[in-house]
Amino acid sequence: MFYTDGLLMLWRTVLLPLTFMLSLMAPCLHAAEKPYSTGRFLDIQQKTRDKVDMYLVNTPVTTAVPYFEISIEFGNTDYVAEYTPRHSAEQLPEAWRSGESVQGRLDKHHIYLRRSDGSELSFIITKRTPVSKETVKEKP
Repeated sequence: MFYTDGLLMLWRTVLLPLTFMLSLMAPCLHAAEKPYSTGRFLDIQQKTRDKVDMYLVNTPVTTAVPYFEISIEFGNTDYVAEYTPRHSAEQLPEAWRSGESVQGRLDKHHIYLRRSDGSELSFIITKRTPVSKETVKEKP
């Protein structure tokens, strides 16, 4: 008798609320990622921008911070995106060159490009340009 009362109390106080909370969280945990599509690099450039480190007598002391700017075509849209490496010696994969195809997925503000090892590199989209069908036909 005491054994069944304890299980009933455990069910009511712990397991029932826990089951209810997990059922509410299930849709959040089952978020679908967008599928990968094939894009083509149009241009890849390594650039620098100046970062102000400090001011000495109203004169800015700056450091050059490298970043990569890519132009890539996905479907009927050309994207310009930027990636800031973790350190100045970091490079993009060697297989990524102008004219080469790449697997990637698009988000509202990011492009995630798949590397050859399966990991992703996140680029921030700075510009979107729709490409008309006449322009696509003119390209060789």
